[in-house]
Amino acid sequence: MEKGLKWYQKTGLELLWIFSLIISHTPRFFKYYILKPIVAFILMLSCYRSKVIKSNLKNSFPDKTAKEINKIARRYYLFLGEVIIDTINLVGAGERRKDFVADWVNSKEMNEKFGGKDWIAVGAHYGCWEYMLLWSRQLEGSKLMGVYHPMESIVFEYFYRRLRNVSDKLIQVPMKQTILHFLRNRKNGYGTVMGLVADQSPTLRPDSHWFKFLNQHTAFHDGAEAMALKFNLPVYFAYSKRIAPGRYEIRFDEIYNGTDEVAPHEITERYVRRLESMIMECPELWMWSHKRWKHNPEKQIARFGKCTLEEQA
Repeated sequence: MEKGLKWYQKTGLELLWIFSLIISHTPRFFKYYILKPIVAFILMLSCYRSKVIKSNLKNSFPDKTAKEINKIARRYYLFLGEVIIDTINLVGAGERRKDFVADWVNSKEMNEKFGGKDWIAVGAHYGCWEYMLLWSRQLEGSKLMGVYHPMESIVFEYFYRRLRNVSDKLIQVPMKQTILHFLRNRKNGYGTVMGLVADQSPTLRPDSHWFKFLNQHTAFHDGAEAMALKFNLPVYFAYSKRIAPGRYEIRFDEIYNGTDEVAPHEITERYVRRLESMIMECPELWMWSHKRWKHNPEKQIARFGKCTLEEQA
C-alpha cells in the first residue's frame, strides 16, 4: 500500500484504479467511438481551458482564420478525450498487449546501436506521451529512466506512479533527482536511456534562451543538452505519428551524436525545430491547454533587468 495516504485518499486511489481497470478492458469500439466522444463533449461543454487553447492557437497560427482556429480547437478536444482513454489503457497494458498501442519503427536498430550504453531520448506532450514508457519493454541491455514532474495531488501522484510501472526495465525518477540518479547508476551493468519530455514551460532565469517557436519567443528546458555535453551522450528525438485512434508509430531520430562540437543551444535548437515540424503535421495532437507562453522576454527584463534576446536573434 502506498505510504503517506490517509484512509479516504487510499479509498479514492483504489476506486480510481478499479474504474480505470474496468474501462481499459472494455472493447476498443466502445472506448474510442462511444466513450471518447462523450468525454470530448463534456470537455467542450465545460469550456475546459478554452481561453488558453484559443489564445495559444491564435498566437501560433496568425495566418489562420477564426474558422480554421475553431476547427483545430474542436479536434484538440477530441484528441484530449482520446488521450484520456489512452492513458487509462495503460492500467490494463499487460505484457500480452505490449505491441497493441505503439509500433517502434527502429527498435532493432536502436538496440543494436545502444544496447548497454547511455543515451537520451527527448519527447514532447504530443499524442499519448505516456506510451513512450512502453519503450522500456523493447530495451536490451538497458533501462529507461523516466523523468517526471511530481503532481500537486498526492492521489493522482500515486495513481500515475502505479500506472507507469509498465516494466521492470523502467525506473521512475523525479525531475530534481535526474543527475544524481544517473551518476549513481552509471556503472550498474546496464545502459541508461534518459527519457525526457522537454516542451513544457521552464522556470524563468536571468539567462533564459529564447527560441522562435510557433511564431513566438519561447524558452525551453535545456537539461538534455546540458547532460549530453557533460557526459558525451547521444540525443534522439522521439517522433510520433498517429496511425489510428489510440495507436502510434514511434521512431527515434538523431539530434546529436554525442561527440561533435556544437554551438551553445544548438542541440536544443534542433529539438525545437523537430518538435515544431511534428506539430505542423497534425496540430491538434499537441497539448494546447497548457499555459506554454506564461514567460516571455519582457517578463525576463522586468524580473531580472536584462534580456539576451538581441544576442540570440
